[in-house]
Amino acid sequence: MTTEQQPGTILDGKYEVLHHLGGGGMGEVYLVRHIHLEEKRVVKILRADRVADPDAQKRFLREARFATQIKHAHVAILYDYSRFDDGSFYMVWEYIEGEDVGTRLRRDGPFPLRVAIDLAMQALDGLNAIHGAGMIHRDVSPDNLMTWTDGRGRLQLKIIDLGLAKNLEPDPDLEVTQDGMFMGKLLYCAPEQAGLHKGETLDNRTDLYSLALVLYEMLTGMRPWETETPQAAIFKRVSEDPLPLAGRNPMAPVPGELEGVVLKALQRERDDRYPDAVAFIEALRGVARRLERSATQEVPREAAEAVAEPAGGASSSRVDRGSRELSKAEKEDLLAQIERAARRVEEGSKTIGQAEALLVDGRLDEVRELIARLESETPRARSLEDLKERLAQAEAVLAERQKKEEVEKKRAERRGRLDEAEAMLTRYIQNKQLALARLGFDTLIELAPTHPRRSDFESWIGLLEDEVAQDQRAGELLAEGRRALGETDFRAARRSLAQLQKTDEELAKSFARELEGAERDDEKSADFGAHRARLEELIGQGEIEEAQRELKTLGDLGAAKVTLDLYRSRLEEARESARDQAQVAAYLEAFRERIDQGDYRGAREVAGELQRTSPGDRRPAELLADVARLEREAERRRSIEQGEAQVETFLEQGDAAQAELALKVLLQVAPDYKKRKALEKRLAKLKKG
Repeated sequence: MTTEQQPGTILDGKYEVLHHLGGGGMGEVYLVRHIHLEEKRVVKILRADRVADPDAQKRFLREARFATQIKHAHVAILYDYSRFDDGSFYMVWEYIEGEDVGTRLRRDGPFPLRVAIDLAMQALDGLNAIHGAGMIHRDVSPDNLMTWTDGRGRLQLKIIDLGLAKNLEPDPDLEVTQDGMFMGKLLYCAPEQAGLHKGETLDNRTDLYSLALVLYEMLTGMRPWETETPQAAIFKRVSEDPLPLAGRNPMAPVPGELEGVVLKALQRERDDRYPDAVAFIEALRGVARRLERSATQEVPREAAEAVAEPAGGASSSRVDRGSRELSKAEKEDLLAQIERAARRVEEGSKTIGQAEALLVDGRLDEVRELIARLESETPRARSLEDLKERLAQAEAVLAERQKKEEVEKKRAERRGRLDEAEAMLTRYIQNKQLALARLGFDTLIELAPTHPRRSDFESWIGLLEDEVAQDQRAGELLAEGRRALGETDFRAARRSLAQLQKTDEELAKSFARELEGAERDDEKSADFGAHRARLEELIGQGEIEEAQRELKTLGDLGAAKVTLDLYRSRLEEARESARDQAQVAAYLEAFRERIDQGDYRGAREVAGELQRTSPGDRRPAELLADVARLEREAERRRSIEQGEAQVETFLEQGDAAQAELALKVLLQVAPDYKKRKALEKRLAKLKKG
């Protein structure tokens, strides 16, 4: 089993590959369909070049174990974890039919304010569940936040990929790679996650910092610092404050109060951030409430009072007295306000009547729209509260009915799945498909552990197992007998025939005729054995054309058909082996050329193609491991060169503080940096002055 699967491939007997979704450092990810449950899911397979790595296996298993501890509406669900026959591991995740925040940002730019706040609160709610289980995610980024739209049109969010999640207990064996680089994405890590402060462990506030970076980008469409490389981003977040959100993107204004919430979560010192996800959520919820209130507009109080006062009464005289003190323009403006207010009251009454009629018809969505309009335009309209209460009652009744319908629907779906599983199992047993029958039985019992026909199906499968075992044994005996014929070992062939007669009489009769014919043919020519020995020698030496001519000679001598067929088969195998060796040699040459050119992606593609064409060859896995190692070495060299250039620049500028910080970043990437002492001496000299 390789980690590069083609559409239509059946994994582990139950998952049909639909298409490749992507891959990362640990595994390849595929969209699959459960062939029995008819449900889409996501399968993550440990990469072929990591299968033999004990740390990779440990980290892969740890991801699955952590995921099983989290059951939350905003965290992806893990369904299964197992391994294939070749020893490689895989896990099965919930499929979320939507898109990640990063994709949406790259396509549409900043999110609307309220949507961004709502999604951030959902993500924080999921992180709170992860933290509550004693873990941290360590890889919060736009690509690991999946969104979709629910039935009511609201954007929902789930956290995915717990591959870097860890217990808060120290685990130094899994914290740092061999190159000294920390786990997690450089662009969305907290300062302490970059390892710039020695002895500082990670906690839940690390995830909150990363989420704040994502929220900053959702609000502005831009990152908090202008940088060219991930290494520079780390350097800036420990030496500079984030750029203000206000004015960062003129097309996406951010209120000052919301800016304060985000910047608090982006404090360099963890003690200055929010202590936990709940505090962060409450801060965002407060901003959301104030945004809602500011969006609500009410009728001016003076105008409403003027409309409510009866003409000719005491209040009328008060208006008259006030009017004599106003200018003509002011009087006209006041009268216009009164007229507008009266018109809104009248329209509000009509709207309430319309809403009541819709409520009777059960058109609740339209009623909600009318209530929202009333609350915005005439919040003091009569009967508004009563209408809202009646709507709530109608919604409760509707929800209860929908709940009952959903329960009945699930029952019907379960009955349908049960009938389908039973029919499928019966068909597999009738067709003598033992492996599928076993799988079908497991599926049936998973759906209905107390199925009334369980014992019947178990008995039939047992009989089928016996029959299949007997057929398999007969086939093995026939194959042994034919191999003996091909080697002219007639005594061994007779022994196989005797055993075959006890197992399958029809096959025994057929093989007896083959054996008798082979014995007659063997006696036809005294030099038959010599030609056959020559043929064996030529096949072993790979002399295909000469062996073909020798085979023709054997045919002319009257060799048995079974003998000729056997040698033809071996010749074809030898020919295919020669072609395969030539093809493998071509792949290896192409691989070396890509490596010499520094084209690691092309080298990986060549290794992958070799893996597909030669699935039993161990060399593709070795080539993939070489590519991964060379890529890491190249990336490390680039990081060292960038870090060295930063230190040199600050030393030349005479900026000791920045040079010291840049040197720390460089040493995180390369603890064994050869020029370390020389740079430290220059730095010390610069500090002295």
